[in-house]
Amino acid sequence: MPRARLNRVRAEQRAFDSQIEGLLDEHAGEFVVFHDEQPVAFYPTHAEAYAAALKVYGSEGVFLVSQVKKRSPRLSQRLRAHT
Repeated sequence: MPRARLNRVRAEQRAFDSQIEGLLDEHAGEFVVFHDEQPVAFYPTHAEAYAAALKVYGSEGVFLVSQVKKRSPRLSQRLRAHT
């Protein structure tokens, strides 16, 4: 993956991580599509979220699909270490 694209993916992950607490109130358990460091849509399944993101941003687009749920501190630390 080119460095610029990898940096954008990392930025999407950081944005998600920084906004997770606010998202939990209304969207716990749903799957969110993040683009340009903002949540843009929520779906009941990962497959629906991913398909919608591909339709809008294409296979070369940069976006993040993640479930809105509490993460253990240990998992959060490992995710940050890889971003």
